[in-house]
Amino acid sequence: MCLGVSPAKGQVSEIRTLQRELATTTDSTSYLDKYNLIGFMMHMKSADSCLLYGIRAKAIADRQQYAKGKADALCNIATALFLKGVYSQALESYTEAMLEYKSIPDTIGTTQMLMNSAIVYEVLGDTLNAVKFSRRALNRASALRSDSIKCMLYANYNFLRPKSEPDSSDYYLNKAEEIAIRFKDQRAQLFIQQLKSDKLIRNGHLTKARELILQSLQIARTHQWEYHEIAGLDYYAKYFLKRNQIDSAIICYNRSYELASRSGFITFKTEILKSLRNCYQLKGDEKNRAITNERLVQALEEEKNSNNGFIGDYIAYHNTQQKVERLELQAKNNRQTIGLLLGLSLLAIGGIIFISVLYKKLREQARLQNQLNEKITEQNHLLKHSDEFKAKLVSMLAHDFRSPLNSTLSMVSLLKDEYVFSKEELERFYTALQSEIDTVLKTFDNILQWVKKQYSGFVATPDTILVYTAIEEAASLHHTLMQDKNLSLVNCVSKNLSITTDREIIQFINRNLIHNAIKFSPTGSSIIVDASYTHQEVIVSVKDKGAGMTQEQLDKLFAFTASSHSAIDRSAGVALTICKDFITKLNGRIWAESEPGRGTTFFYALPQPVFPAVQIQ
Repeated sequence: MCLGVSPAKGQVSEIRTLQRELATTTDSTSYLDKYNLIGFMMHMKSADSCLLYGIRAKAIADRQQYAKGKADALCNIATALFLKGVYSQALESYTEAMLEYKSIPDTIGTTQMLMNSAIVYEVLGDTLNAVKFSRRALNRASALRSDSIKCMLYANYNFLRPKSEPDSSDYYLNKAEEIAIRFKDQRAQLFIQQLKSDKLIRNGHLTKARELILQSLQIARTHQWEYHEIAGLDYYAKYFLKRNQIDSAIICYNRSYELASRSGFITFKTEILKSLRNCYQLKGDEKNRAITNERLVQALEEEKNSNNGFIGDYIAYHNTQQKVERLELQAKNNRQTIGLLLGLSLLAIGGIIFISVLYKKLREQARLQNQLNEKITEQNHLLKHSDEFKAKLVSMLAHDFRSPLNSTLSMVSLLKDEYVFSKEELERFYTALQSEIDTVLKTFDNILQWVKKQYSGFVATPDTILVYTAIEEAASLHHTLMQDKNLSLVNCVSKNLSITTDREIIQFINRNLIHNAIKFSPTGSSIIVDASYTHQEVIVSVKDKGAGMTQEQLDKLFAFTASSHSAIDRSAGVALTICKDFITKLNGRIWAESEPGRGTTFFYALPQPVFPAVQIQ
């Protein structure tokens, strides 16, 4: 196989000539092109030198932003990595080079990278991709005008497909030889001679094969092409093995091993040692076979260390160097830009000052305008919440006193009727009426004082409350309603249980939950109030024996909308919504549990013993 980017002659004298010319080349692109050409020629002598030239050339190309120079450098890096057995990174670099060639666009370079990738795939054993990429390269080659480029493409295709497609591969090999002779491309002729000798050996034409092998070795040694000399020695060893001259084959393999070691072709070393081991096995020389096995293990270890250590560290080091150089260049450009900007600033200082003063004034006006707009928005927001809160307070007052006042009015209406009451009945009647009115007035006065405090915004006033006493006070306001329906209230709350919270809010909740229980309880039933205490909260429950509610009704219970309630329970819906709002402000919670036909139980819970420091303006 023959890797490359151009039909280079590769003579040692030409390498030295190019190296001398570098010192006098002033054009940066020409310098980089020559540098890459030297690197390419070096791959036939030393993989390490080829890699070094490629890495340095890529750094220069990155600084110059020279796409073709970068693509050529990547190709040299990939070729060196391939020769050192780092196939995956070689394939990655060939792909990157191909993308760079495409961006130029450079059809020749793109085509050659396709063929080089096919060779790597073949070595990796991926025949499917090797065929795919080689055929893509041939398809592109048909559109190329340069026959010198087609020469190596045809020869490599013959190398990749010598057995599966003999007619096709022979056709392309003959075409390649015709072009190589016409252009006097000695390297291509050498490569073609070696391919032909391989075919002749396989077909048993050993004399003609030996002639071609010796010619190719002579050319390789004349030009000091160690890469091709190693390949020639490999074919020569195959020739000797075909003739059963094992000692001569061993001599060839030992010579090629020396060349591979000296040139840094690590992959070649392992393959040569494998072939040498097979020769000793054929000869029955167990001692040298064992020695070769040890050398093979060392070579494999060397290849592993090279893959894991040298290549990775070397590439990482030079990538870091490139980044540093790019940063230095960027810093230099930044300094130049800053100097230019400073000069322009000095020339335009008067105008800048004038614009700056105007800008500050406009900015100050904009700031004041924004502050005013924010203040207006905030005030509107506060007014909206204040109106909503006040509306709830009014609803609270109206709801709390509608029921007891209606009861009082009913009692007064009885006096207007023409029924005859005895003196004792009238005395009891007046006493009850007076007690009812006193309770209403006292409660009204307490709530009114609390409402006045809340008009500037909600403020919770913590107080220690006995839950049992609070339930009794709340129930007394609905005494007449309970008598009318012959209801009894069972207060199961412990008389010693206390909570710390806002008294008026909790009493509003108690009154409403008891009023709801009275409204929906059947005549003659009982209402049960209970409370429990945990280390986190106090839970109060009010249970009735009414008709109960469905899950759908429970889901809508505390989310009141005028359209979702009937005229009968609309008042209760408003009150429950206010209850939920107030209990939330106290960091508590409220909920209900019910089943149709089994009554309803309302619960509310308040955190204890610490009262939340709530103050919402």
